[in-house]
Amino acid sequence: MNLTTKIKEQGKKIGLDEVKITAAEPFPAVKDFLFKMKEEDKLSKFVKGDLDLITDPKQVLSTARSIIVTAISYQVDINQKPNLKEELRGKLSRFTWGEDYHNVLGKKLDQLIDFLNQQVPAVKTKKFVDTGPTVDRALARRAGIGWQGKNCSIIHPEYGSWIFIGGIITDLELKLDLPLENKCGDCQKCIEACPTGALEEPYLLNSSKCLGYVTLSRGYLKEEERQTMGTRLWGCDTCQEVCPYNQEAESGNHSEFQPQTIEVYPQLPDLLTLTDREYQEKFGPTAMNWRGKRPIQRNAAVIMGNLKNPKAIPYLIEGLKDSKPIVRAHSAWALGEIGVANVVADLEQALQIEQTKQVTEELRSAIQKLSS
Repeated sequence: MNLTTKIKEQGKKIGLDEVKITAAEPFPAVKDFLFKMKEEDKLSKFVKGDLDLITDPKQVLSTARSIIVTAISYQVDINQKPNLKEELRGKLSRFTWGEDYHNVLGKKLDQLIDFLNQQVPAVKTKKFVDTGPTVDRALARRAGIGWQGKNCSIIHPEYGSWIFIGGIITDLELKLDLPLENKCGDCQKCIEACPTGALEEPYLLNSSKCLGYVTLSRGYLKEEERQTMGTRLWGCDTCQEVCPYNQEAESGNHSEFQPQTIEVYPQLPDLLTLTDREYQEKFGPTAMNWRGKRPIQRNAAVIMGNLKNPKAIPYLIEGLKDSKPIVRAHSAWALGEIGVANVVADLEQALQIEQTKQVTEELRSAIQKLSS
């Protein structure tokens, strides 16, 4: 049995759902595309700034000859589907449900590296999982993990786009796999379903408009961003949910990605008053652990405004007293959206003592809306 076959068998043995091999050649076309996107301010702020580095594996490992690209399915089945409006709940993107995938996939790649070291003691390696200095999707596409959908996600033939991608750059000479045929055809369901029009054309995502980015961002949200968020607390799965290849996607049945410390549809009032300790207990083990609790509290207030359920009013009035301006500002906005005039007195009382300009503007806007 040759080394390439051994690597793939070992990958499956340790719980990876797919293992493919591609060359360590650079991606000049991808670099040009990313540079153009950056110039037009459409590139995600989460993409590393050194485009030469992320599109050339040999700048990551100078002796690179092959790249082992892996995928693991995070598709899991859940029965919970509450009435979000009545129960004051928000919705989490599937990638957040279980353990932090950086850790889960990272540990499996470490196991695979240990195996490589056993096979070739002098082997040189460099692993990557999402945050590494590589363009993961370009590598996955070239390796044949899947084809690139029009929503820019990699679509695996069996597991759909519900996959996490990671891999190992190595100096080993391995047998290469071929890319897969793109099977999207004339389908444009993902583009048509995008709530903000962030998918401006096939294979072009304006990240600044994508709710997957907006919900994770810091600071005050624009009016249109708040309204299009709907009930999305963290991330957005809309373009994946409508994809025909995801309707019958197989589940990898990985227990690590089952909901554990947080609910799929968390109760918003609890999040609005989230303490540091509660944040660490609930979100520390997940992929939501890097942003801190403020965006979560902000988003919880926004969603309560979008739900327009008067049950949220007492919690949002308390939100006006929060120590963080971002929570007070979005609580004020949400009260204005719910549209119950008898909260004007509470807004006016908050306005009398408020000293932060942005919050003051939100309070005045809500008062005006409810008084007209």
